[in-house]
Amino acid sequence: MAARAALLLALLCVAQASAHHSFAPHFDAGKRVSIEGTVTEYEARNPHSYLHIAALDENGRTREYVCESHGVTQLTRNGIRPDMLKAGTKLRVAGSLSRHSPYMCFFDTVDLADGRSLSVNGPRGARPAPTAAARRDMFGTWLLAPIPNRSTSGPQPMMALLTPAGQKAVAGYDPFKDDPTFRCDPVGIRRVWGAPGTPLEIVREGRDIVVRAEWMDARRVVHMNMTEHPRGGARSSLGHSIGRMDGDTLVIDTANYPAGVLNQYVEQPGQPTRGLLHSAALHTIERVRFDAARQRLVVEIDMTDPEFFTQPFQRVRYEYLPTDLTLEPFNCSPEGVTGTLRR
Repeated sequence: MAARAALLLALLCVAQASAHHSFAPHFDAGKRVSIEGTVTEYEARNPHSYLHIAALDENGRTREYVCESHGVTQLTRNGIRPDMLKAGTKLRVAGSLSRHSPYMCFFDTVDLADGRSLSVNGPRGARPAPTAAARRDMFGTWLLAPIPNRSTSGPQPMMALLTPAGQKAVAGYDPFKDDPTFRCDPVGIRRVWGAPGTPLEIVREGRDIVVRAEWMDARRVVHMNMTEHPRGGARSSLGHSIGRMDGDTLVIDTANYPAGVLNQYVEQPGQPTRGLLHSAALHTIERVRFDAARQRLVVEIDMTDPEFFTQPFQRVRYEYLPTDLTLEPFNCSPEGVTGTLRR
């Protein structure tokens, strides 16, 4: 069959892709695209992979289509290995059309010449790998439980509660160029906890507790023998954490943040896409506990930032399922040349 690319512009119901940046500002889930052609290059990277396909456009001319999807680690776990996407491979991908270019998309399925049809979310959609034994406490490896109708770029109530300083910071931020993830910075603890499709683990290291996430190779030390944050200490996007046990709940107090980004994209009707920022005054309290009856790790996050916001944030809650996945090196590749930033 001759290679061709057909844009299906009918509004179709599709599941929201769980990429590590917000989906909606870059791709239109209502505009489905099917591209059939030959692979010219597969950029097997994290946090996103890019598949280059030579295909005929609607006028019969050969074009290069560039389609983004999850990172290589997540795709490989879900059965789409780099060796399947070598240059010269004939295939068809389907997904959502880019909002920036008719020759870009986010692909969610791959049909190979041998008849195999693969989903980027695995055989039955994104799900945690099974674990062999029941858990007894919070220690071990976990995977974020599915969140129904999750949106990471919709209206954000805190945008209406910005101080003048917060408004000024938001006005000077370009979410399509300035987000720290483009530089492979894990950005902040809320975004690390909320990263889908990649495991995290909680372990003891001496007297401390360490939270490691595969996403961005983030590693946090929770100092269990400290009661105050160091004055004038180093600042990082993950801050400085001290912890204590409150019954069966680990309470993590984190400060010493630099100014940073809470939500990469915020879309509000009739307004340009913005980001939700925080100041160096951000202070977070996390409560981490193990729900033995449900075999779930429960994490609740409270945040205050009196410099940029007139009141505290609403509490955020995440739940995680046990998994036997092993954390793999993320080895993030900075973005900005290819993919969503290409115009």
